[in-house]
Amino acid sequence: LDELQRRVDDITLGDFSLVFNTARIEALELENLVLVARATLVSALAREESRGAHTREDFPARDDGHWLRHTLYSLQGDMLDYKPVRLKPLTVDSFRPKERSY
Repeated sequence: LDELQRRVDDITLGDFSLVFNTARIEALELENLVLVARATLVSALAREESRGAHTREDFPARDDGHWLRHTLYSLQGDMLDYKPVRLKPLTVDSFRPKERSY
């Protein structure tokens, strides 16, 4: 993935038009896809369990005690942070209907 990132960083465009520049759009989409792939890869390698579509042969069991949390990825240094999963629904009381007066 690092090699792919270096190759994407070296992409240059020959078309500098500002209207209907599909080459530019495709280059931006490719850059975005590589960044999303990096976030997915770093997060998946850190998650040492199997859950749903995330399956690892080296960690076949689900581990709710340690991994029932959201993973937050930061591109700066491939850093990961976590926040808890809230199992209790958050509710807001609805507004009672009333006549509009101006």
